[in-house]
Amino acid sequence: APYLSHLPMLSAAAGITSGPVLELGAGLGSTLLLHCLCGASRRRLLTLETDAGWMNRFRNYGRPWHEFKQVENYLDLPEYAESWGLVFVDYGLYEQRGHSITHLRHVPVVIVHDTCFPWLYDYMRTLSDWTYRWDWRIFRPQTTAVSMSVDVRKYFAESGI
Repeated sequence: APYLSHLPMLSAAAGITSGPVLELGAGLGSTLLLHCLCGASRRRLLTLETDAGWMNRFRNYGRPWHEFKQVENYLDLPEYAESWGLVFVDYGLYEQRGHSITHLRHVPVVIVHDTCFPWLYDYMRTLSDWTYRWDWRIFRPQTTAVSMSVDVRKYFAESGI
């Protein structure tokens, strides 16, 4: 299913990173996967979502290590400044995704979904500024890993992703 095409890269990225995880946009695939992966190690997970009705689908997954927070939008969130080990970007306000990614350059690994639509999400400008980039094109929509410090190209190529 197209809405699950990011799962292989997201799970692999969780395996090479440490520290808390920020999920921008709750989803049937990513939220459940990250909940299980982070729960196994009690790794902090914060899921931010703008749509209250959509977020209510996941409320039962709240745990001391997995928090959910409703936000009005994804512009200038104080959470961007926190020290995250991994961030996943896949929310519905398409015009704000590029803005979010720009504010996450300090994060070791950022996984971004839907990167085969660069004109829609302002990805062309935003993703070209990162030191390392790996595009996974096996399933569509495409998923991309970016980093300023971790050679994600080497890691994902060697792992077969």
